[in-house]
Amino acid sequence: MKQAGLLAGVGLLFSYLLSMIPGAGWIFSIVGLVLFLVGVHKISQLTGQREIFNLFLLPVILGFVGITIASIMVIGSVMRTMMTGGFGIGSLGVTTILVIVVSVVLLIISLISYVKAYRLLAQVTNMNIFNTVANLYKWGAILLIVFGIGAILMFAGVIVAMVGFFSMEEKPVSQ
Repeated sequence: MKQAGLLAGVGLLFSYLLSMIPGAGWIFSIVGLVLFLVGVHKISQLTGQREIFNLFLLPVILGFVGITIASIMVIGSVMRTMMTGGFGIGSLGVTTILVIVVSVVLLIISLISYVKAYRLLAQVTNMNIFNTVANLYKWGAILLIVFGIGAILMFAGVIVAMVGFFSMEEKPVSQ
C-alpha cells in the first residue's frame, strides 16, 4: 500500500507542480497522470474497492472528452468563418458559449467524482486526511464560482492529497 501511495503522490506532484515548468510541463503532466492512475489502481486492488479507481478515472476521461469536443467546436467555427469569407463574431460567440457550458458540465461531474473518490479512499484506508481533501475540493469549487478564489483551496487540496498518499501505511486496511 505504501508503494501505491508513493506512486499516486509522485503522480500528483508531477501533474500539478512540475507541469508548470515551461516547455516540458506537458510531459510531466502526462507522466504524472499515468503514475497517479497506476498508484490509485494499485490502492483499489489492495483494498478490494474497484470503485476508487473508477471514480478517479472518470474525470480523466471527461477531461479528454471535453478537450476533444472544445477543439472540434472551435475548429469547426473557424473553418465555417473561413469558408464564408468573413469574420463572424456571432458564430464565434455561440461556439464560445457552447464550449463554456459543456466545460462547466464536465467539470461539475468531474468534481463530484473526485469528492466521492477521496471520501471512499478515506473510508477504506481509515485516513481522515482524504476527507479533508474532498472538503477542500468541494469548497474550492464553490468559492471558485462565487468569488473566483477557490482555486487556492483546490490547489491546497492537491497538496494535502500528496501528503496523504505519501503517508500511507504498508498494510492495507481490512474492510
